[in-house]
Amino acid sequence: MIYPREVHESSTSHCCVVENAMGRSKRRARKNNTTVILAIVSKSDGKTENLSRDRLVYRAEGNANLVLAIPDLGQVLRLRKSPTNCDLEAPSIDHVIMVTEYARIVGSLFAREFTIEPQLVLLRIPNYDTVNRWLNQFRPSVRCDKEIRCRAGILYPDLAILRRDLLPPDIQVTGETYCVEIKPKQGWMFPEETFKALFPDLSAKLCRFCAMQYLKLVKKTIKRVSNYCPIDLFSGDRDRMLRALRGLVETPQNNFRMWRSGQLIYGDGIDCGLQDALEDTMLQGDPSKNLDNFLQLLLTAILNDSTGTTVPNESHPLPRGSILKQILDVQMFAQDNLTTTVDGASIDEEQSFGNVAQILAKRRSTSENWLESLSGAEKYFLGATALDCSLMMTFQKVTAGGDTEERHTIRVGDERFAVSMTVMDLDPKADSHPTKYLKQTRMSYKAYKDFGGSDKIC
Repeated sequence: MIYPREVHESSTSHCCVVENAMGRSKRRARKNNTTVILAIVSKSDGKTENLSRDRLVYRAEGNANLVLAIPDLGQVLRLRKSPTNCDLEAPSIDHVIMVTEYARIVGSLFAREFTIEPQLVLLRIPNYDTVNRWLNQFRPSVRCDKEIRCRAGILYPDLAILRRDLLPPDIQVTGETYCVEIKPKQGWMFPEETFKALFPDLSAKLCRFCAMQYLKLVKKTIKRVSNYCPIDLFSGDRDRMLRALRGLVETPQNNFRMWRSGQLIYGDGIDCGLQDALEDTMLQGDPSKNLDNFLQLLLTAILNDSTGTTVPNESHPLPRGSILKQILDVQMFAQDNLTTTVDGASIDEEQSFGNVAQILAKRRSTSENWLESLSGAEKYFLGATALDCSLMMTFQKVTAGGDTEERHTIRVGDERFAVSMTVMDLDPKADSHPTKYLKQTRMSYKAYKDFGGSDKIC
């Protein structure tokens, strides 16, 4: 069972690092850098911030959103993308409002120190074509089939910067700040009865993530199967978890990225200094141990029971206050309500969000026990969000200060690191999600079967 904490409706500005970065940015243009190309207006107090090119840095993007860093504010601006030449009103401001409110609600299911507050901002963009031409200098060509046409965005704190609000005031840090993103994906196996009911002609030796690898091979979106398995990561067994973390580093795909002071240095098809980063942070005599030390840091951080008794343990080997356990607890809503949700799922390809609207309405009308008021289908959508969330870890070397037992510092050998952990990408899923999820699942296990299967069991 999950105990949601109270959702505060404040608009304190905070922010996130992540989206899917593909390819490297082109050299930044230098002319007319001081011309204001967009302004952000706080929805809560009306404060306006004019932003010129020299105050904005293209950070990354995924299929749906593009992220710009604003270094002098320590924030990032997340913008919804649209197909090229779409109506200027799409995506609507109402949609961004919904995404912001929903992120707050799902965030309340996690300990406060694992979440950051999204801030809705309105946009004033004098010329969208100018903004898109400027952005296209840095964007991967495969992403340029979409552009920015939105009139609202979401502001978060930049997680490339260590979160000082969680640290003792006397702590001193030094050197570069590093940020790691892990997309843990589905951390549970399908119950045998559920799988047989949904896919009677298939077998489920593998978890969904590992089966998906074979579908990606068929579609030629990857060249090799990942060494990562989320069942290992969520197992609570240290050896299996280390194996999963090593697999993420060895085959990052879209599930592992690393930034150094805001610059992407490692990810799928990108290695601009991982070994240098490991030497900078983890070298303690034997260079061959750098990666092992790094994996120990990651393992200790995701197992750190830093939040007391917020989430019941329920005999699971993961510590009850660990970020990984809390992600899994929310994911379980999808497993527990999958079969009942499928029967009434929408097959409409349009991006309707009726289930999310019901969740928001019940949360507004029921401040206490709102989670218990949700239907099984509505709880499924909360779980589906957690299936695609990101786990962000920001860390920096400690030189002095702070209690050696301080819960936000981790010792690896002779070095001590200040660490903050954050759950990100708590985005709503459209009503068609269950139908698409099952379709993709069936295709994945069929692809695995067509490949002849293997002896691997997750």
